[in-house]
Amino acid sequence: MSNTTLFYLSMLICIPMLAVAVWGWRRWWRDDTATTMGRFLKNSSIPIAANIFGKVLDLGFAAVTLRALGPEASGAWSFVALITSMYLVTIVNWGLNDLAVREAAVNPDAAQHVFGVGVTMRWLMALVVVPLTLLGMWVLRDTMPPLSWGTQIALAILLVHLWPAGTAAAVSASFQAAQRMEVPALVVMITSLLRTMVGIALVLWLPTSDTRIVAMGSVALGATILNAGLLWWFQRRLLFRAGPQWDWPLMRRMWISAVPLLLNSLLLTVFFRFDAIILRSVAGDTVLGLYDAAYKVVSLTQIIPPYVVGALFPLLAHRAVHDRATLDPLLARAIGVLQLVAWVGVVVVTVLADDLIWVLGGTAYLPDAATALRVLIWYLPLSYTTGVVQYALIAIARQQAITWAFLVGTIVNIGGNLLLIPVYGALAAAAMTIATEVALLAALWPTLRREGIGVPLPRIAVTGLIALVAVALALGGEMLGIPRLLALSIVVLGMGATTWRLGYVDAAITDTLSRIGTGFFFRIRK
Repeated sequence: MSNTTLFYLSMLICIPMLAVAVWGWRRWWRDDTATTMGRFLKNSSIPIAANIFGKVLDLGFAAVTLRALGPEASGAWSFVALITSMYLVTIVNWGLNDLAVREAAVNPDAAQHVFGVGVTMRWLMALVVVPLTLLGMWVLRDTMPPLSWGTQIALAILLVHLWPAGTAAAVSASFQAAQRMEVPALVVMITSLLRTMVGIALVLWLPTSDTRIVAMGSVALGATILNAGLLWWFQRRLLFRAGPQWDWPLMRRMWISAVPLLLNSLLLTVFFRFDAIILRSVAGDTVLGLYDAAYKVVSLTQIIPPYVVGALFPLLAHRAVHDRATLDPLLARAIGVLQLVAWVGVVVVTVLADDLIWVLGGTAYLPDAATALRVLIWYLPLSYTTGVVQYALIAIARQQAITWAFLVGTIVNIGGNLLLIPVYGALAAAAMTIATEVALLAALWPTLRREGIGVPLPRIAVTGLIALVAVALALGGEMLGIPRLLALSIVVLGMGATTWRLGYVDAAITDTLSRIGTGFFFRIRK
């Protein structure tokens, strides 16, 4: 039995498991008796689990497509996917997600109207963005390697997906504001499962790289339409019935208010992935394909922060207005937990980089992709920290400081990449990602101090030293003949115990987790 067949069987088994999980959740969870910390953990842990499930499916899909396409075609596909799914989707959403969540969290009665206006605004933005993108691609056609016919068709398909993607984002913001993030999590699991099953079948059936790329774009469009449709249906059943609405004064105010958030998102996208555009222009699709393979592993580490911050943001927004004194302790707890997760991820990925790349793409991507991965992963702890403090600043209406910080980070990133990529290739792009995070935190620091928002830099530094020691011990143990996974497991457990003994894991969080676990056990027994 082939690995692909086993993967398919595993996905089929997931279908009844999803049904059981939904049944168990409805039996156990009681929203009316949940504490604030319990809701926070629910709204972060369930989407994280769902996204992990989706990322596992994505990795299985990537393991098939990377081998089927090869580094060159994989680089071409990653380029059009990057342009549409990161840059254009960001522009279409216009920073409205965070603005809608903030408005609805402060004034729940306005949620229905904000949603309807937000959908209309996103659809209008897509009408503007698509022709401008096609015009820009035509104007710049001589500055980069040409796109194959299959990649061009895939780009056109992905442009169409901007409309359902904007719709899905608007509905997700409604559930986030209502602190019902388990609903989008369920939809993500369903669409990820179907997308992966259909996508793998088409990629294995079609004969050429171009036809496979077209199929991947088509599957992405279909999954996005399904995602938007299911979310809208759940919103009508669980929250409110609303459709697109026209309110020009509100639209104008939201467009203006969301400009800093849009710029923040765009600058974040630029300084994290503009290196891919430079890599393709300087070194071609093959080098981009190798770097993208490393980034697919790193993308797994970005599962946690958006959902933790997404669950945290309504609480931050509420406390910023009604109980400012409790804002900083809540922020410190979130940073503490994310730091532990980040440093464990750094150790695991650094030690297992070769194995991870081999599993994902095979020997065609070694050793270059693994080397880039070992460098790239060290950006993670600072990334987790800045991701949280950004939303704290948004909650207190200081998003202009984030725009300035992202501008600084973008200048550092683009300047460094333009200077170093022609010499060092993908390795330079990975190193500049770390340097960009340092620049971002440095630019935010004056505002954080002025607003009294604390960032535990000594704790981050000490945990980093512990991680360095853990990597050295794991590699040293392997040299002494200890199996790699055993050595890694020992040092990770040692890291957890050390940070706990140092007091870096907040007692309120551990107590809440213990209480939730006990409650779950007794409710299931009933």
